[in-house]
Amino acid sequence: MRPSISLAIPAITAAALLLVPACVFAADGTFDKTLNVNGNVFLEISTGSGYIHVTPGSDNQVHIIGHVKSSGNWSLFGSSRSAEDRVNEVVGHPPIDQTGNIIRVGKESHSLNNVSIDYDVTAPRGTALSANSGSGDLRITDVGKNVKFSTGSGNIEAHGISGTLSLETGSGNITASQSGSGDVKAGTGSGDIHLQNIDGGLKAETGSGSIEVSGKPSSGWKVGTGSGDVTLSTGNAAFNLDASSGSGDIRADVSLAAEGSPNRHHVTGKVNGGGPVVRVETGSGSIHIH
Repeated sequence: MRPSISLAIPAITAAALLLVPACVFAADGTFDKTLNVNGNVFLEISTGSGYIHVTPGSDNQVHIIGHVKSSGNWSLFGSSRSAEDRVNEVVGHPPIDQTGNIIRVGKESHSLNNVSIDYDVTAPRGTALSANSGSGDLRITDVGKNVKFSTGSGNIEAHGISGTLSLETGSGNITASQSGSGDVKAGTGSGDIHLQNIDGGLKAETGSGSIEVSGKPSSGWKVGTGSGDVTLSTGNAAFNLDASSGSGDIRADVSLAAEGSPNRHHVTGKVNGGGPVVRVETGSGSIHIH
């Protein structure tokens, strides 16, 4: 009698399926919108993860190009929405809302799972601009009379700005210049700050990085870093200086009438006769005023 042969095929368990690698699919697309405006424009741009670049354009139009990217996972169980579906949805219905001269872009970006949008925008030079990215670089050139920029992790560049300027990044460098007067606020958790032609009040702070500022303190300045050097170029401006360093030298190549006892780590006095108060602090670094 011939012996019978049986084959045992093991069942595929849920645990075994979890070991099957998923495949990652990516998709991208672009939308291009031109919006007509007439008068003073307020433009607000938000993106969850992506860059925002703004440059000057027509006086009566805002032109928005969105570069949309998405990635999605496919497994043996399938996927409810593919990366291509998500991209097509955004391209077909760009997140742009216009009410007269008020334009909001990317308002619902936080709800776009696994989707990132980079923005290239042209706008009238006098546009009031607010832009935010969860993780991406922000850059603006010669646009904006009042600008507010913030990013969770990325560099910020803002040049040729007239009016007030507010720049905040969790971790990145800040580079900016003014073409007119207005108060400036610049802050980064870890990065360098470079500011030029500042004419107004100033608050510039970094947790760890150097700070370089040139301009005229027509009202109070507060400049501070946890660990880094500070250099101020103030020309012939008149102000009251209060500079301190935890472990570094302070050098003032200006007409300074020092007050109090000489101290290499703390200097106070009137520069060119005195004026608004300029406070400079560093935890570990040198200070140079010229």
